[in-house]
Amino acid sequence: MPVLLFALWLAFHERVTLDVIIVGVIAVALVSLFMYRFSGWSTKKDAQMVARIPAALVYVCRLVFEVCKANIHMIALVLSDDPNAKIQPKIVAHKTNVKTQGKRVALANSITLTPGTVTVDVMGDVVFVHAIDEHANAGLSDNPLEKMLENMERNA
Repeated sequence: MPVLLFALWLAFHERVTLDVIIVGVIAVALVSLFMYRFSGWSTKKDAQMVARIPAALVYVCRLVFEVCKANIHMIALVLSDDPNAKIQPKIVAHKTNVKTQGKRVALANSITLTPGTVTVDVMGDVVFVHAIDEHANAGLSDNPLEKMLENMERNA
């Protein structure tokens, strides 16, 4: 955590000078001391957080891929001259196996970022999603992002 805080400190400054480094080290030391003492943060939690970074990066890459895929579908739907191209919006209740609240929020936000779907509400393990058509609705049942979040929970 202190290393990340110091990197953030340096990123916010235009130039890296001796006074910026000294003030940064002092500020990071004070914030880290506060975190470790009053919030229950520990070096073990730091190591766990760093260990989760690769899985989070893979998740973000897959999310970008899914968003691009959904964009292509939406473009085809909008530009289609086919009168059989049916836009049938509906709200779907999708039961998820994701257990933790934080991961459910990540899933809900990922669904909302994907064109053609908007998360309306999350109640317990049910996510209510507005889907613009059957293709968007079908993507909820075998959602690879949900499977990745479930794997992250198992490996945590």
